[in-house]
Amino acid sequence: MRYDPTHVASFYDAYGDQEWTRFDDGRTPRPSLEVHLEHLRRFVKPGDHVLDIGAGPGRFSIELARLGAAVTVADISPGQLALNEARVAAEGLEHRVVERAVADVLDLAQWEDGTFDVTVCFGGPLSYILDDAETAVAELVRVTKPGGHVLVSVMSLVGAATHFLSILLDLVRRDGAPKNDEIIRTGLLSDEPDYGHLPMKLYRWSELEALLTLHGTIVAASAAGLLPSAEVDEPELAEFLVRTELALADEPGALSAGQHILAVLRKEP
Repeated sequence: MRYDPTHVASFYDAYGDQEWTRFDDGRTPRPSLEVHLEHLRRFVKPGDHVLDIGAGPGRFSIELARLGAAVTVADISPGQLALNEARVAAEGLEHRVVERAVADVLDLAQWEDGTFDVTVCFGGPLSYILDDAETAVAELVRVTKPGGHVLVSVMSLVGAATHFLSILLDLVRRDGAPKNDEIIRTGLLSDEPDYGHLPMKLYRWSELEALLTLHGTIVAASAAGLLPSAEVDEPELAEFLVRTELALADEPGALSAGQHILAVLRKEP
């Protein structure tokens, strides 16, 4: 499998608003969103210039704007950038956006070294570029100021296997154990029917840790989407789930166990 940026861009152009609704329809557990937002609140200060790369329709762009950051919004998909502009404007926060740009996480050459106080790359970008993640992390760090922070999240191998075990067993029954043994060994998931929506790399925490420590110091790490999806209507139960995830997700034994793994890297001064 090789990374194909044109294919990824076309997929997300067609995917449209589904990237926004995944936290509302149960495809991604709501507490996962809250873990990501909590880390933005910890590491972004009012007045920071922040790059939101792989920004999609604006879940995190909106939070960054609410925190008082000056936000540069970037995505490989022009369609997602259009949705981002509409969503941010609807919240009355467009004045916080410095620019929007079509950009691939592997090539941030349009920005100079040390442009941003904080760089955010949440969701899929580092997973979708497969074996090129080291190049991408180097670019994320390059455009961040010395002493600044790079916030990333990736798809988790352990979390995918545990949260979607029934689907995995059905695939083993249909396609055989060797094919799925190879997925567990490598973390590489194809976009064949019933496997993945795009080719992607699913990470163990040990792999992400090794990748990031080449470029700085990890100052925070957490699972995101640690708790199984739960349909609850009562606000107090929804709030309890969020509090529980936030209380447990940064335990060392939990880091690989969510649907995503989140980490914060500090660039050396």
